[in-house]
Amino acid sequence: MFRIVLCDDNPQFLETLRLEIRKILKQHKTDAAIHVFQNPDSIPEHILSSGEIFFLDIDFPDKKCTGIEIARKIRKLQRDSILIFITNFIEYAPEGYEVQAFRYLLKNEIHTKLESYLLQAISRLHTEHETFQFHISGESITLLLKEILYFESQGHAAVIHLVKQGMYKTYRLYASLTSLEQSLSPRGFLRIQKSYLVNMRRLKRYQCTEAVLDEGTVLPVSEKNYGKQKQQFLLWKGQQ
Repeated sequence: MFRIVLCDDNPQFLETLRLEIRKILKQHKTDAAIHVFQNPDSIPEHILSSGEIFFLDIDFPDKKCTGIEIARKIRKLQRDSILIFITNFIEYAPEGYEVQAFRYLLKNEIHTKLESYLLQAISRLHTEHETFQFHISGESITLLLKEILYFESQGHAAVIHLVKQGMYKTYRLYASLTSLEQSLSPRGFLRIQKSYLVNMRRLKRYQCTEAVLDEGTVLPVSEKNYGKQKQQFLLWKGQQ
């Protein structure tokens, strides 16, 4: 069951939004708990840290807090939630880049755009729960794809570098980077250099000389294949 959070200071619009979301979920046989708030300051921290899809009004003229400020609080607590800003004024859109806004929904387009945006958000969540399974010494290990930073080729083995529950870890498995690339490339992994297969979910900056991951790791890039690889990255990013 997904956790959806709605916050808007207009009670009539808020109820319309809730009913429309509930109708869409029912049509697509999807369960979700919907939490509704009129005051952004009243959203408890456990909701901010556990919500998966947030619909946030940007401008609260009578409140101390704005939707952007709430989004900043959410991003401090979690990096994977989906933020959809609802507004009457599209000029607010540039402010959302810093908090990785997923979509902007104009209030007068709720009946034409809400369904596609919500279904796209749910699809992204399904992707976030994808796993990678492998065996080491007879033991089966399952990782969330989003936990994996990159695979590194070391001789006849590949080392998995990952962050799990805030802790950096590695696993060593006997597999070629080429075979891993074949199976994981359709699932969001990019061969940036002969020794590195990177999770594009974790790729913060990609340049012709280096790739920077979101937790700070810097990896070398193949300058020869950079143009083709950058195109792959931009295509993948545009589909998210």
